[in-house]
Amino acid sequence: MKKNNLKVIRKHSRKEPMEDNRTLTRIASEASRHAIQQSLSADVPVLFERDGYLVKKTPANGIVKVRKLQAKKPFNLREYLCQD
Repeated sequence: MKKNNLKVIRKHSRKEPMEDNRTLTRIASEASRHAIQQSLSADVPVLFERDGYLVKKTPANGIVKVRKLQAKKPFNLREYLCQD
């Protein structure tokens, strides 16, 4: 029988902020919002996914559906890491 060598990751806060998932998620979210604000203030449209469509937001707050995206199977980290 194969021994499972996966490291268990706990959900509690960690002392090192760069190893804490909540902290990293918050930092990434703030960076994304800041980048979007900078782009729109520089009159550059922003592209993102919403409801299965690639959407373009213009600096004048116009929202345009660019195209429908292909549906993909959701990524499952546990299945990916636990392959035989």
